Amino acid sequence: MSIWNPPEKLGSILGDILSERGYNTICKEYEVMSKWVEIVGERISEVTECSRIEDGVLYVKVSSAPWRQEIVYLKQEILKQIKNRTGCDTIKDIIFG
Repeated sequence: MSIWNPPEKLGSILGDILSERGYNTICKEYEVMSKWVEIVGERISEVTECSRIEDGVLYVKVSSAPWRQEIVYLKQEILKQIKNRTGCDTIKDIIFG
């Protein structure tokens, strides 16, 4: 019987620390903002900009009222793409302004 434990991988240790301290959520939410073009596509990303995330709400600036009206209809699909592409499940709503 051995009392020596094999070393843990650094990535695993960091993942545990980030999770414990709540930083994992912040990292996932930041990933949403950094992958916005990938999530919504080139056309929509040209007329939108993620401004912040607060309490599970993503705030997105839209360049014009007609675009805002159009994008509102895509909200559920965008939320689904956020989860699929980033694994972030803390964003529950999007407010387009």
